[in-house]
Amino acid sequence: MAGPVSKNARREGAHQLVSRWGGEIKMKSVFENGRLRHMAVCSKTGNTARKPKDLM
Repeated sequence: MAGPVSKNARREGAHQLVSRWGGEIKMKSVFENGRLRHMAVCSKTGNTARKPKDLM
Protein backbone atom coordinates (compact mmCIF):
# COMPACT_ATOMS: atom_id res chain seq x y z
CA MET A 1 0.00 0.00 0.00
CA ALA A 2 1.16 3.50 -0.74
CA GLY A 3 0.02 4.85 2.63
CA PRO A 4 -2.89 4.96 5.01
CA VAL A 5 -6.24 4.32 3.36
CA SER A 6 -9.55 5.30 4.91
CA LYS A 7 -12.17 2.74 5.94
CA ASN A 8 -14.50 3.98 3.22
CA ALA A 9 -11.87 3.63 0.50
CA ARG A 10 -11.18 0.03 1.60
CA ARG A 11 -14.88 -0.74 1.42
CA GLU A 12 -14.98 0.28 -2.25
CA GLY A 13 -12.65 -2.59 -3.18
CA ALA A 14 -9.54 -0.61 -4.16
CA HIS A 15 -7.29 -3.05 -2.29
CA GLN A 16 -7.33 -6.82 -1.83
CA LEU A 17 -6.69 -7.47 1.86
CA VAL A 18 -5.92 -11.01 3.07
CA SER A 19 -6.54 -12.20 6.62
CA ARG A 20 -4.19 -14.40 8.63
CA TRP A 21 -6.53 -17.35 7.90
CA GLY A 22 -6.14 -16.90 4.15
CA GLY A 23 -9.55 -15.39 3.44
CA GLU A 24 -10.26 -12.06 1.82
CA ILE A 25 -11.16 -9.19 4.14
CA LYS A 26 -14.31 -7.31 3.14
CA MET A 27 -15.48 -4.08 4.71
CA LYS A 28 -19.18 -3.90 5.53
CA SER A 29 -21.29 -1.04 6.79
CA VAL A 30 -23.90 -1.87 9.42
CA PHE A 31 -26.56 0.54 10.68
CA GLU A 32 -27.29 -0.22 14.33
CA ASN A 33 -28.42 1.87 17.29
CA GLY A 34 -28.85 4.89 15.03
CA ARG A 35 -25.20 4.83 13.91
CA LEU A 36 -23.42 3.67 10.76
CA ARG A 37 -20.59 1.32 11.71
CA HIS A 38 -17.89 -0.13 9.48
CA MET A 39 -16.79 -3.70 10.15
CA ALA A 40 -14.10 -5.88 8.62
CA VAL A 41 -15.22 -9.46 7.90
CA CYS A 42 -13.06 -12.43 6.87
CA SER A 43 -14.74 -14.23 3.96
CA LYS A 44 -13.22 -17.60 4.89
CA THR A 45 -13.88 -17.84 8.65
CA GLY A 46 -16.53 -15.15 9.20
CA ASN A 47 -14.46 -13.44 11.92
CA THR A 48 -15.26 -9.76 12.40
CA ALA A 49 -13.26 -6.82 13.70
CA ARG A 50 -13.50 -3.07 13.74
CA LYS A 51 -10.39 -2.61 11.59
CA PRO A 52 -8.97 -4.83 8.82
CA LYS A 53 -5.57 -4.66 10.55
CA ASP A 54 -7.01 -6.66 13.47
CA LEU A 55 -7.65 -9.61 11.12
CA MET A 56 -4.21 -9.58 9.49
